[in-house]
Amino acid sequence: MPNAGAARRCGRATHVDLLTVVLAAMLCWASYTLSIWHNSRGAAGSSVLGLVVGATVCGDADEELDFEARHAADDAGLSVSSGPANSRARRALSSSGPAPAAAGTTVSRYRAPFPWPASRGVVWAGNSARGAKAAAANKWARVDGDMLRFTDAGAVRAYAYVVLRLVAAPVRAAVDVGAMHGGSWAAELMSRGVVTVSVAAPWGASDGAALVELALERGVPAVLAAAGGAPSRRLPFPAGAFDMAHCGRCLVPWHLHGGRFLMEIDRVLRPGGYWVHSGAPANGTHERAAIEAAAASMCWRSVADQNGVTVWQKPVGHVGCDAGENSPRFCAGQNKKFKWDSDVEPCITPIQEGAAPPREASAAEALRRDSETWTRRVARYKAVATQLGQKGRLRNLLDMNARRGGFAAALADDPVWVMSVVPATGGGDTDTDTLPAIYDRGLIGAYHDWCEPLPTPALSYDLLHADSLFTMYRDRCDMEDILLEMDRILRPGRAVIIRDDIAILARIKNFFTDRMRWDCQIFDGEDGSDDREKILFAAKTCCNDEDRDQEQ
Repeated sequence: MPNAGAARRCGRATHVDLLTVVLAAMLCWASYTLSIWHNSRGAAGSSVLGLVVGATVCGDADEELDFEARHAADDAGLSVSSGPANSRARRALSSSGPAPAAAGTTVSRYRAPFPWPASRGVVWAGNSARGAKAAAANKWARVDGDMLRFTDAGAVRAYAYVVLRLVAAPVRAAVDVGAMHGGSWAAELMSRGVVTVSVAAPWGASDGAALVELALERGVPAVLAAAGGAPSRRLPFPAGAFDMAHCGRCLVPWHLHGGRFLMEIDRVLRPGGYWVHSGAPANGTHERAAIEAAAASMCWRSVADQNGVTVWQKPVGHVGCDAGENSPRFCAGQNKKFKWDSDVEPCITPIQEGAAPPREASAAEALRRDSETWTRRVARYKAVATQLGQKGRLRNLLDMNARRGGFAAALADDPVWVMSVVPATGGGDTDTDTLPAIYDRGLIGAYHDWCEPLPTPALSYDLLHADSLFTMYRDRCDMEDILLEMDRILRPGRAVIIRDDIAILARIKNFFTDRMRWDCQIFDGEDGSDDREKILFAAKTCCNDEDRDQEQ
C-alpha cells in the first residue's frame, strides 16, 4: 500500500507538472505572437527598412524588409537625427527631370507593381496614366477598374515567331526602338532568352516616353533617349551592342536627314546584325524607297520581306563594299574615344573582315576575380537584407557605377534585370570604357553622367546600387543633386545600397534621415570592421511633405 500511495502521489505531481508546462508554453507563444504583431505595426515608423508590396504605399505596409543589425550606424559613432525634409529641392529636381511622374499621380498614390511575371500582363492604370491612355487608344490593352490588362499576348507571340524565323540566326541581345506596345515585344523576346532593351523612339512618335514608362511599370528594361532636335543625340549604348534592332510601327522618319538615324542603328548593331522594320512607313512609298537607298548605301543586305516585315543584315565587314554612287561615308578617326553625348554623325564606322580577336588571358583572369568579388558582395547584401533574395520582391534594378557588370552578373539567376550604368566621365574604371564588356557578358547597360538627371521616368526602379559613386563624383558636382535624383527615380518603399568610404556614408546618412526622412543603417562590408568601406542600406519612405499636406 505505501508503494501504491507513493505511486498516486507521483501521478498527481506529474499531472500538475505537465499542466504547468503547457500553460507556460501557451504564455510564451502568446508573448511571441504579440511581439511579432507589435513589430509589424510599428515597422513603418521605426528604423527598420521596409519594402511595401501590393498596396497603396502610404497605406498600411503588409510586408517589410527586415535587416539584421550587425553593424549599425550608431555603433560607428554616427548620429541619427530628425528634421524637416527639404521638399522644395526634391520637387525642383523632380520637375526638372526628363520625364516627370504621370499627371494626376502623386508619390503617395503610387501602388507597388504586381510581381513578375504577373506584371507582364497587368499593371495599375494609375501608376502610368499616360501609358494607359496610349494602350487603350491603340486597343492592345483594356482598362479593368483600376487595372490595365494587356490583351496582345497571342498576337505578339505570333509576330515574334515570324520575325525570328525570318532572321534565322541566333539573337542574344536586341533593342526595340519605340517600345512596341509598351514593352510587349521586349517581354516576349525575354521569355525566349533574348536580352532586350526598349528605347523611346528618340526621333519619332511623341508617345514614346509614355510607352517606356509603361514598359518599366511592367518590369521590362527600357530607357528614354534625350532628343536634341534633328539630328538627335546618339543612343546611350556602345557600338556593336546588339544582334538585332527592331522598329515595329515606331514612326521614326528614317528617310530624313540623309539616313543618319539608320546610321545610328548601324553603329549599335554588331557586324552581321539584323534590323527589322514592320508596318507601313508613315510617308508611304517615298519613305520606303529612301529607306532602301539608305540601307544600300551602308551595304546592308535585304534578307526577307514578307507580310509587311522587312529584315536587313549589316555586313560582317566593309572590305569590297561598293554601293556605286551611294557608297557609304566612313567616319574618320575610328579609334578615337567614343563621346556618348554627341549628335548622330552622318557616317558609319568601318569594320574589318574576320573574327573578333581572342580575349587576353589577363582580361579573362580579371573577369574571373570580378565575378568572385561580386558573388561575395551580393551574398553579403542578401545576408543583411534576407528578403532581397526572395523571388518576386524586386524586379527593376539600377547599378549606378557598374564597372565590369559584376553586380548584375551575380544576380543573373534571380528574376530581376539590372541596368548597368557606366558613368561617362570621372576617374577610376571610367577611364576605360567597360560598357562593351558588359554587353559581351550578356548583360545590358547605358552611359550616363550623374551630374545630370537620368533619362528615365520618375519612379522607375525598385533598387539602386552605387559602388564608390560618390567618391568618383566628389569633385565634379554636388552630392545632394545625385541623392535627389535617386529619390526621383526610386519607387516609394524601395531601397538603395551604397558602398563607399565611411566618412562619405556618414554625410549621406545624415542627409537621408534629416532632410528626406528615409530609414537607413550602415553595416560592415565583407572584410569586417577594420575596412573603411562600409555599406549603407536606405529605404525611401512613402510620402514627401507635399503629399502629406495634400492628404491632410
